[in-house]
Amino acid sequence: MAAKNSKNKKQIKPAETKAPNQNRAAQIFFAAFAIILILSMVLSAVANY
Repeated sequence: MAAKNSKNKKQIKPAETKAPNQNRAAQIFFAAFAIILILSMVLSAVANY
């Protein structure tokens, strides 16, 4: 049983190392999109004022 547990732990580690990179990229993309959206709304409000 100890061998099965060690194999399971080894299989989980590569998945955990890939996930943070994808999460980080998604966060950066979302932040950039949010900033662009906010800026466009502000510029639109200023143009209409």
